[in-house]
Amino acid sequence: MLKKSINLVPNRPAMYQAKMVFYLFLASLGMFFFASLLTYLIIRNQAFRPDENAVPNSIATMGPEIYQSLELPVTFWISTLILVLVSVFLQRACWLIHREKQVGFRRWLIWAMLAAAVFVFVQAIGMNDLLNHHFSQTDGSTKVYGMSYTLSFIHALHVLGGIIFLGFVIRQAFQEKYDHERHWAVDHCASYWHFLDVVWACMLITFVVA
Repeated sequence: MLKKSINLVPNRPAMYQAKMVFYLFLASLGMFFFASLLTYLIIRNQAFRPDENAVPNSIATMGPEIYQSLELPVTFWISTLILVLVSVFLQRACWLIHREKQVGFRRWLIWAMLAAAVFVFVQAIGMNDLLNHHFSQTDGSTKVYGMSYTLSFIHALHVLGGIIFLGFVIRQAFQEKYDHERHWAVDHCASYWHFLDVVWACMLITFVVA
């Protein structure tokens, strides 16, 4: 294990404060996504599938709105695997910088960025599929696709934020700003992508269960 420099000791309180602020930020985002998924579940559970034997526009069809069942695009499962790879690559980069292996560290950061770009491309295809389903009918039966698209879009915006964060880390890495002592930004970047993994997994589970 590489030794810690005594020059870093005075800066550690500020570093721990920054770490606390970062995790409070993740906690606030987590509550936001939890509330969004809870709202989705409430709306979805108030809907039902149309009765094939019911007479159109009859009293029997009145009540909660009729939504079609949600069929997730296959690309969502592919993008999920890619998102996991981003986290794996970043975790590997963290492991390497903790041990001062600069070349491998920068290489895995680049792999993480490439995987993130592929995720955005594949995810865009799936979200476009949801949007097409949403506008395929005018009776409101595909409204659930619009809700799932909105949640996916919000998650995608946070992914773009993660890409910007990762780009900043890569730039700093090639300027040799990180070593076995100064790597908190790298750890935070990896933690943020792990958080995005968990949120996306919860969203998929919610879509499937509902």
